[in-house]
Formats: sequence, structure tokens, C-alpha cells
Amino acid sequence: MSSLVRSMLLSLGLIAGATAAAVAQSDNVAALPPTAPPATTVVPSGAYPGPDPGRGWYGKESQTGPVVPSPNYVGPKPSSAFYAHEHQTRPVEPSPQYIGPKPN
Repeated sequence: MSSLVRSMLLSLGLIAGATAAAVAQSDNVAALPPTAPPATTVVPSGAYPGPDPGRGWYGKESQTGPVVPSPNYVGPKPSSAFYAHEHQTRPVEPSPQYIGPKPN
């Protein structure tokens, strides 16, 4: 197929598509003439057949026993810290001689 025929067919297809899109957009309510009957009103949908959205079913809560105050905290004060008494258990030994390459 020559390039002229191919180009002509593609151009005609593009024009036909643009025409079909224009016709499809002209079939809306806004394109009706002013003497046309009014469009039907939209009726609100009925109630949702189920639980109310955002609300759940929760069992009734009741207190099972009396409220007892907490006992005093047994332990160090919150602002103090515990530091173990550290002491050295054996003498410090010098490190062995370095056996790697000589430093520069």
C-alpha cells in the first residue's frame, strides 16, 4: 500500500473519530433546546440495608469489681539510677607486639 493511500485512510479515520466524539457529546441535557420538557429529578436513594456506616455494635460494659488504688511502687525512685560498684578483678596486661606490616 502506498504511503499516500495509507495517509489518506488514517486521516479519514481521524476525522470520523472526531465526528463521532462530537456527536456523542451533543446528546446531553445541556444541549436540549429551551422549549424541551424539563429533565426528570433525581430521587435520593433509600436507606442503606445494613448497619449504620461508622457505627458498630458494642456490648454494654459494666464494672465487675470495685476500683482499688495501686500499691506504692517498690523499687528505686524514678529519678535515681542504680550503678554497680565496679572493681578490677585481675591486673591489666600490656597488649602483645603488633605483628602486622610496619607502619609508614
